[in-house]
Amino acid sequence: MTYSPTLQDKTKALSFAADRCVILLLPLVWSVYAYGARALFITFISVLFALAFALGVKGLQKQKADPFTLLDTAVSGAVVAFTLPVSVPYYIPMLGGILSALPSLWLPAGRKPVNGAFFAAATVRTLFPKLLSRATQAFVYISPWLFNPAEADVNSFRTYTPLQLLAQGKVSSGTLWDQFYGTVSGNIGEISFMLLLLGCIFLLVRKKMRLHAPVAFAFVLCLVTLIFPKGDNEAIFFMLVSLLSGGAMLTAVFAFSDTYSMPVTDTGKLVFGVGTALLTVLIRYIGVAEEGVYAAVVIMSAVTPVIDRYTLPVAYGRTKVKGGKK
Repeated sequence: MTYSPTLQDKTKALSFAADRCVILLLPLVWSVYAYGARALFITFISVLFALAFALGVKGLQKQKADPFTLLDTAVSGAVVAFTLPVSVPYYIPMLGGILSALPSLWLPAGRKPVNGAFFAAATVRTLFPKLLSRATQAFVYISPWLFNPAEADVNSFRTYTPLQLLAQGKVSSGTLWDQFYGTVSGNIGEISFMLLLLGCIFLLVRKKMRLHAPVAFAFVLCLVTLIFPKGDNEAIFFMLVSLLSGGAMLTAVFAFSDTYSMPVTDTGKLVFGVGTALLTVLIRYIGVAEEGVYAAVVIMSAVTPVIDRYTLPVAYGRTKVKGGKK
């Protein structure tokens, strides 16, 4: 079964991948401004290892890698770099790039088993939780020539992200506008909600993404965090920080625009968005706050075939029987 009609049209598929590459540029430029050349190096390493792994596998299979698969792999490599703090040693984006490329190898079959970038992000956070919790202040730069910054080097300007503080029941010293524009601490490509929002609008205008999943995700995330704020935080403030911080907007842009790991129908996309939001809040409340959204995307993309099974319309003249089979 082919999950995306764009795979039948190479021009549309390349246009889709190219547009996703374009919206990477603004967050990347801002991350270099906020964190220095090391942010660019981390992104480059992740993309390089993702492409090298994909080309290596295709070479072993004696197959030619098509341009769309390579562009999609490059996007996945960049997105996983965006989920990393600038203080990580370089072997983490190396591993993250390789892991992000794995699901793209299924693209010729019509879909990916999970979203590659968020699978890699969730995996490296599970493997290296301490290293990936070391957020540093914006505009205090770490040298790109340090393969593995020492703990003492990082601690001199280490800080907590707004989401990490929120998980501890504390309030960030920065304002909500700081989080909106991107002048707070955080992961490389997550700190500017505004630039990611512009990317989302660009994809919507270009008709490369449907509104259903991001709107359902944002609405449910806001509703649940408003009704059940954690700790003694004021409810509206807690809701806004939950939306503006962490990977929420990164997910709305790059997970929900990845049609090859998303449900086919609009109803399925709504279910995907709602499920991702509920899982995000659940994991943030009972686990590590900043990794909740990545794991939620992986879980939901893994169950996408089940969502499709029960939301795809029945062909005319055929009926569904128990278990979703025809």
